[in-house]
Amino acid sequence: MSYTLKDVFYLGATHEYLGATYASAGIEGNIPIDVSAYVDPIAKGRQRGQGLAIYKVHSQVSGNEMGVGPIASDVGAATFGLSVKPYTTSGDNSSALTGDDLSPSSDLAIYLGNFVQPASNAMGVQFKNTTLEPSEEVPYVCVRDTIFQIFSTSIGANSGDNMHVSYRMECAMITLDTATLNQLLRTQTA
Repeated sequence: MSYTLKDVFYLGATHEYLGATYASAGIEGNIPIDVSAYVDPIAKGRQRGQGLAIYKVHSQVSGNEMGVGPIASDVGAATFGLSVKPYTTSGDNSSALTGDDLSPSSDLAIYLGNFVQPASNAMGVQFKNTTLEPSEEVPYVCVRDTIFQIFSTSIGANSGDNMHVSYRMECAMITLDTATLNQLLRTQTA
């Protein structure tokens, strides 16, 4: 699939994960991003359904909303990402994540990454890697009206330090034939 530069646009989202909330391992959150303006999964007459193709995702874990690096005293480890799973509850400390939500084996995961900032970290160095991402050749086509930012700690953060996880998605609205649309709707229903 090819696309021209004028077809592509960017969607961004940032969420602040409060250190006091995420101060222990196993704390999770799922924060909604409304994309209903870009998705219309219902074909009407001769009009085809429309999906949101996500070609690339860029992410950053930082110490504040400006994107400045972590505070040297920060410590923590987490898995984070984007998913189209239709959660019934959302928010910080939601306890809504289940099964393989944070695993590349999830059909509903768009993007996943890991973040580690060790305790013996005088310079505030962090390690981040991507474990799942869409590509220009095979975009993730979203037909749900909400994408969730998902997050779970494996090592709690310092209670006084907050983490900001930011995303930038390279997207295009695409029309879908009925068979493709139906297959995506079946896949993206948990």
